[in-house]
Amino acid sequence: MICEIRHTANLDALSLRFRRPRETRRDATMKIRSRFVNWMIAKLGTWALKALFLTVRVDHRKVVEDGTPYQAATGSIRYCFCIWHDAILTAVFSSKTYKLSGLISRHQDGSYLSDAVQMVGIIPVRGSASRGGAQATKQLIDQPDLHVCITPDGPRGPRRIMKDGIVFLASRTGRPIVPTTLTASSYWSIPGGWSDMLVPKPFSKALLLAGAPIEVPAELTREQISEYAELVQKEMDRMDLIGQRIIRGDESMTDLI
Repeated sequence: MICEIRHTANLDALSLRFRRPRETRRDATMKIRSRFVNWMIAKLGTWALKALFLTVRVDHRKVVEDGTPYQAATGSIRYCFCIWHDAILTAVFSSKTYKLSGLISRHQDGSYLSDAVQMVGIIPVRGSASRGGAQATKQLIDQPDLHVCITPDGPRGPRRIMKDGIVFLASRTGRPIVPTTLTASSYWSIPGGWSDMLVPKPFSKALLLAGAPIEVPAELTREQISEYAELVQKEMDRMDLIGQRIIRGDESMTDLI
């Protein structure tokens, strides 16, 4: 009886040993197919959004000459552009960018966005506060000629609430933070898991405001990083209010940018 049990156990182990490579090959095939599907979704989405934004009139305003990714820089300073997650489509597709990288999470949703931004000339850097942050920071330190765009409330919210990551990155890479607001005269609000996605409607007007850069000292302590994050939060809220007033026709707010 003992011999029979041992013999059966050996056969089961041998069967599992032969099955594993087959399961591994199947998993690899699924990953390849999934990667192709992701790319196709990103490609189709990029075509559709490019066509949409061809109909959108873009009003772009900035405080400092090089403090924008939408024109070629004339100096050596590069910036961290701070935008909210719900405005990311307008940031990516409204105008051509120059020397811009985008910090994109390693979650599945980030894979679609990573493919899409590459198709419009933006360099994706994968990482977030929870996954790959140190590697992303090193990559940006090693590429000092690039601006970087960050959504500090991503990838999981809360919506329009600042996290410390952008301040840490600015402190370590020497890039000043530019509070940036993007809005439109008419848009769709597409519901998401934790934040809606704002998409300008055809023939609407999009407003892009790049505020005054915030210099962040190097090697801040954790407490100092939190203090600067509160400062950036207040400036983002202020810029958003200014943008909402201007898009409704109140040009007197321009002097407050």
